Amino acid sequence: MSPGDHYRQIIELSEDCILELDATGRIASVNRHGLDLLQAFERSDVLHRAWQDFWPPALHPVVHQALRRGLEGQSSQYTGTLTTLRGAQRQWSVSIAPLSDAAGRVESLVVVGRDITEMRRVEQALRTLNASLSSQLQGAESQVMAASQHNQYLEATLTQAQVISERRRHLELAALQQRDIAEAARAMAEHTAMQAQKGEAVGQLVAGIAHDFNNMLQTAVAAISMVTDAPETLTPIQRKLLGRGNEALGHATAVAKRLLGFARQHPVRAEPMDLQEVALEMAELMQQSLAPDLQLVVERQSQPFPVIADRHSVGQAVMNLCINARDACGGTGRITLRCDQGQVSQDWATHLRAAGDYVTLSVADTGSGMDQAAMSRLFEPYFTTKPEGRGTGLGLAQVYALMRQAGGFIDVDSAVGVGTVMTLWFPRAHVSLGEAEVPPALPAASGSDLSA
Repeated sequence: MSPGDHYRQIIELSEDCILELDATGRIASVNRHGLDLLQAFERSDVLHRAWQDFWPPALHPVVHQALRRGLEGQSSQYTGTLTTLRGAQRQWSVSIAPLSDAAGRVESLVVVGRDITEMRRVEQALRTLNASLSSQLQGAESQVMAASQHNQYLEATLTQAQVISERRRHLELAALQQRDIAEAARAMAEHTAMQAQKGEAVGQLVAGIAHDFNNMLQTAVAAISMVTDAPETLTPIQRKLLGRGNEALGHATAVAKRLLGFARQHPVRAEPMDLQEVALEMAELMQQSLAPDLQLVVERQSQPFPVIADRHSVGQAVMNLCINARDACGGTGRITLRCDQGQVSQDWATHLRAAGDYVTLSVADTGSGMDQAAMSRLFEPYFTTKPEGRGTGLGLAQVYALMRQAGGFIDVDSAVGVGTVMTLWFPRAHVSLGEAEVPPALPAASGSDLSA
């Protein structure tokens, strides 16, 4: 089987709708599952149709912009309500990317569409359930006072009560043990304090190591400078080798300074930044800890990705996601970082996900993946799937807090044995970051590839 046949077979087996559009936005090919999702009997039912015709007129500007960006060599995402050939209204999430020839000219577009109708229904059901439970709890709320050991009072909100007798016009509560409440509160406070102390101790340790490491590097830099100040005593080969050594020391010094900044506590300060620039900086720092058989790839784009957020917090978030991806891969595989443009339509918007233009940063790995049970608790503080002693369970909780603070949200897609993709959605900042330039290539350590 040729490589082309192999990839065509993979596309046919995909459960997503995968289309190829020509330069006019018409469907040139579609996989079998795509026919099912579009409710078509034969490929001839959809071939040569305009992709825009599957969407309501209100969404045509969004679709047109995505197609235009694709023809300009850029990828994009959007969500909305698609109308199938049988008239059914379905919620779809769509990604569009260019397909180029050997010379780099865009020949056509690839569209990957996913039906998210059921996921949206589950989200709505959960919102309705949460609202109903909140209403019921508020209606049934009562106050219980329990005497403490020091004649003080502990206040608890009543959420459950057992009716002992209908003839008696009151509720008899199950025993509420003050000691249990006090001990549970104390244990939780001690655990939280211990975790905070551990985090602070680790930060101080990292800062101390980086500081000592930086001092040693400066000594080495000074020694090389003293030698190179007398070039007449050096052969050309010696000068070349010393130059390379000086460059390596400069790179190591930059890493040490970033490590110092990463470990130091910073006040939150929102500012305009290029999200891709921060991702590249963290990838350079991350590559130092990769196993030889684990590849780190940053798919760099030519345009900037402006957001407004705390730069240090964003760097920590990217580092947390990369560390989780590294640990999930177990020393082999691939981690991919990519920035992109995204859009949330009114149809997809919720109280946690505002409609508008977004900038996305995805961290994808080929690691062990997660089941639904783990994903349901993913952002709980102190929850971790790592072995004891390997994780605090605070990393993703911090990422979640950052995204809420920045007005964004997180998408997680994971499958056991396949891998995980975590995508951070930041509201796009309409500010100028200067000329759009491709960031300079970063030197890659063994097991890394930052030149994609």
